[in-house]
Amino acid sequence: MQNKRSLVQLLHLLQLSDSALPVGGFSFSNALESAVQYGVVSDADTLFRYTASAMQLASTTDCVAARAAYRATLAGDFASIVEADRALCERKLCAEQRVMSQRMGRKLAELAVLLADKPILNRWLAAIGSGEVVGSYAVGQGICFALFGISEREMFVSILYGVASVTLNASLRLMRISHLATQRILYDLSSRIDGLYAQSEELTLDDMYAFAPQIDLLASLHEKGRSRMFMN
Repeated sequence: MQNKRSLVQLLHLLQLSDSALPVGGFSFSNALESAVQYGVVSDADTLFRYTASAMQLASTTDCVAARAAYRATLAGDFASIVEADRALCERKLCAEQRVMSQRMGRKLAELAVLLADKPILNRWLAAIGSGEVVGSYAVGQGICFALFGISEREMFVSILYGVASVTLNASLRLMRISHLATQRILYDLSSRIDGLYAQSEELTLDDMYAFAPQIDLLASLHEKGRSRMFMN
């Protein structure tokens, strides 16, 4: 019976981590569009470093907020979920980063309510609709992963995989790079996951920090761009 439950949880993990999950991730690039436009990213090596920086940033922000929401969900503490959402939004310095988090978060909430009839999901979606919360994507992930029986460690990997996937998929439309090259980059990035988790797992909401000035600058430049393929 335990093995059967584990297979169900694995399937939930794969579903929530799928790049085809209909939350609008294809509309965003994690500011890669500006990075390519201004020559910061021009080949596989610079794309690797840029994606690694995006994952590092998420490990000290989104993953921390998601973990707080995960634990609050299990404890039935909705006020702490709201606090995690507020804390994460405060650390999204650029408007486009906040829009990305908010729009994907709302889509995830709508999907989650459809998948599972859980009171806390309905309350979360209602709070987004009323403006009580921003509805950050990572916080929504924390709620969903907790309810679907997926571990914190697996959630961490899923979030960082999502960051890498959004960035690398965008690169295929923004620069001359092959699917094989982006898969190699993703594989090589896996060597960093243990270190990122060790760094992130002890952080609380008060410790959460976002220090990625180059990405923030590129995101702000993208906000002012006249010709854009991606929303971020």
